[in-house]
Amino acid sequence: MRLSFFSGFLIAVLAAGPSTSASAPHSGVPLGQSTDLSARIVDGKADVNGVAYHYLLAAGGPKTVVLLHGWGTTSYMWRFVMPQLVARGYTVLAPDLRGLGDTAKPAAGYEKAAIAEDIRALVNQLNLGPVVNLVGHDMGGMVAYSYAAQHPGEVTTLAIVDVPLPGIEPWNELIQGPRTWHFRFHSVRDVPEMLIAGRELEYLKWFHNAEGVNTRAFDTEADEVYGRSYAQPGALRAGFEYYRAFPRDEEQNKAFAKHKLTMPVLGISGSGGLASMYEGHLRHVAENVRAVVVEGSGHWVPEEQPAAVTRALIEFLPPAY
Repeated sequence: MRLSFFSGFLIAVLAAGPSTSASAPHSGVPLGQSTDLSARIVDGKADVNGVAYHYLLAAGGPKTVVLLHGWGTTSYMWRFVMPQLVARGYTVLAPDLRGLGDTAKPAAGYEKAAIAEDIRALVNQLNLGPVVNLVGHDMGGMVAYSYAAQHPGEVTTLAIVDVPLPGIEPWNELIQGPRTWHFRFHSVRDVPEMLIAGRELEYLKWFHNAEGVNTRAFDTEADEVYGRSYAQPGALRAGFEYYRAFPRDEEQNKAFAKHKLTMPVLGISGSGGLASMYEGHLRHVAENVRAVVVEGSGHWVPEEQPAAVTRALIEFLPPAY
């Protein structure tokens, strides 16, 4: 496996040390001391359930943390959080989800429970399991919940970042509100692809700004990475299939929620995102819930305020050794 541009960027970020400038695009980014990760964070490809999955992996101690991104981003979104977990001795896996980033883009299979089986198969193929700690943002949070609900004995901890779970109260209320207009738009067959194709960069820049508070987190480099990713053939369709699968996700989650999760669950929300309502939402599906509301952040919490997310995860995760 080769060292990625992404990994090299992480090394440079860590070497720069914590930022104290008032004009810095992040709050306290990143935490910790400089660490040489040049031989540790690597790219990989693996065939999983017939889909070529791209992933980033850093092998560390015996505890594995799986980081799952959402729509509008790729595994690149963990560029500030991932190295801090690696520096503390965790083995960290950050895949591009089915259809997104540099993972292949099949026509079907975008129900979150099905994607959870992809991730579980990837974990086992890489000999990182069977027991893991899951962290998911946005669609990745939905996938992480499905993984934990289907295989509770294989999940030590679950952290979900600023996303409502389909079918779980107050889902019906949330999806009718103005903040979730894109749920309805992205669910329409063919139309969003027709309108956005060729304008992926512009659409994502607008979308990141609209859903963010600390929008300086999305610099030119981030914009270009995401713009390139979503301009790939099939990427828009694949991304919107995540939304088109919501009806099936609702059915599956309602069935899962009949048996509440018993492992520790952490809900992280932005003050400009789901905020304080998030803890109550997650209590519908889990018995042991704690919540953190991150100030100065909208929906993109790991990118807008990565230091706060890193602190919350380090306090929540079991020790690396």
